[in-house]
Amino acid sequence: MDPLTHAISGAALARAMPKEPLPRGQLILIILLAMAPDADYVLKFISDLTYLEHHRGVTHSILMLPLWVWLIYSLLPGPAKQRPIMPWLLAAAIAMHILLDVITSFGTMVLAPLSDWRAALDLVFIIDPLFTGLMLLPLLVGIFWKRRRRTLAITSLALCGGYLLLTTSQHQRAIEFAEQQFPQASSYAALPYPFSPFHWQVIAETPHHFERAYIDLEPGFPGSAVFFPKRFADRFLEQMHPVSRPVWYAFRKMKESRWQSNRPGMAFYRWFARYPVILKESDSVLEIGDLRFGSGTDRNDWAFRLRIEKQNGHRAWLIWRGNRMSELK
Repeated sequence: MDPLTHAISGAALARAMPKEPLPRGQLILIILLAMAPDADYVLKFISDLTYLEHHRGVTHSILMLPLWVWLIYSLLPGPAKQRPIMPWLLAAAIAMHILLDVITSFGTMVLAPLSDWRAALDLVFIIDPLFTGLMLLPLLVGIFWKRRRRTLAITSLALCGGYLLLTTSQHQRAIEFAEQQFPQASSYAALPYPFSPFHWQVIAETPHHFERAYIDLEPGFPGSAVFFPKRFADRFLEQMHPVSRPVWYAFRKMKESRWQSNRPGMAFYRWFARYPVILKESDSVLEIGDLRFGSGTDRNDWAFRLRIEKQNGHRAWLIWRGNRMSELK
């Protein structure tokens, strides 16, 4: 989830949990703590790949959460430690950050450092103005209605919970749609798509392919697209189709490639990608993409692509987007 939403969640917790209002300094501390797990951004100073391998790792782990709470609590000044609720508030701020990342599709290593398995509930797109707005609006009202700040903060969290219940139900609708379209498929997935809780990328897995479509479960609902320039919104919305007229595309699985599976970069990509598919394959070049990070049929628009070139000993690169590349070993 984006940093702004994490910060707003910290403000909501800091207003909702204590019965008495926190001093400004402690309020700011909780807001910053709700953003703190993303401090792993500093790994980019080592390398882009180091960051990608460890982002949402130990700083986002539920196993490490008690250690982070103990460490932060030990550094607090005396007045903050006098509040019995403070350890619980610290834990809630970090746990909220983890939760807000888990509900997206990127993946969060909640069991690090014991496991690099990445949890992803696929309920909310990485940036969702509707979700963020529901959390923010009651807090803004609290600026003027100070006597009801705690009630409004609780309302903020309740609205977010309600939104997640909505996306959970729509996620199930999208899965059921894919099941109806491909009853013989071995598995199904629905990934959130921008602007609306009714926009989904649905995936059906067959033995040799992933079948994909973008569906709009409620075409009459504009969602947050109305707040963005039309040209920008259309880049995403042109992919969407009502469930009455779905458009499916088949992508060959990475394992169907003629190239040997031990080529440079392939082990990393099998770990990183959830739905790895072949975008280009020839005698000299192989390009693999992940359905999470690509839309349309133009492979150059896909982020996080694996490119292997036969020349010079099968060199491999991770193409982040555009011309940004990192060599893989």
